[in-house]
Amino acid sequence: MAVSSISGDYGFVKQVPVILKEGNITVSSSAYGPFGKMTVCTPATEICQGDPVSLSVDTANTYAATGGNFVVAPIANSVDLAIGRIVDEPKWVRQPAASQTDWDTMLAGEYYRIATVELFIPMSIFKATLVCANASAIVPGTVGYIDISATASIAAHGLSVVDLAGATGSTSMIPLTYVAQASSGSFSVLIGFTGFGTVGA
Repeated sequence: MAVSSISGDYGFVKQVPVILKEGNITVSSSAYGPFGKMTVCTPATEICQGDPVSLSVDTANTYAATGGNFVVAPIANSVDLAIGRIVDEPKWVRQPAASQTDWDTMLAGEYYRIATVELFIPMSIFKATLVCANASAIVPGTVGYIDISATASIAAHGLSVVDLAGATGSTSMIPLTYVAQASSGSFSVLIGFTGFGTVGA
């Protein structure tokens, strides 16, 4: 899944493709299928068709690392980021040759499965450019820490946002990928809009 089908001007959506974060992957070369001995890859926390899922907040889930897609994980107690349910059968992008325990490595090698999620709250999803102001990290699912920058958006003829020091931004702008706090620089971020976005001064 190197090329995103949702980043950019996608507009209002109810179903989108996502990356599945299913924990460690165990590779076994001594499994047997209908055609004899074969290698199988088993995720620790398998996600199945019909499962409700949460937005993953892992800091490895940057726009660049995910190819402009966002990542979901199994729901967990007291993690209030349930975003939708899986509506098709998950499929491997690449199966690793050895067991995996590091999510950064799995993302880099594309050792994960993908599926389609039906969103609980339909939203419009857009790629934005974050112009860092050293105010805060942008964490998936944590609202209020970004504002639209009118100056940067007009200059770039595209959607640009800036990080805020406090939760004073719009609660209708949901970051879907991670950006670390930085004093300067521009980074791509995926944002879901569920209502009006706030525009900073």
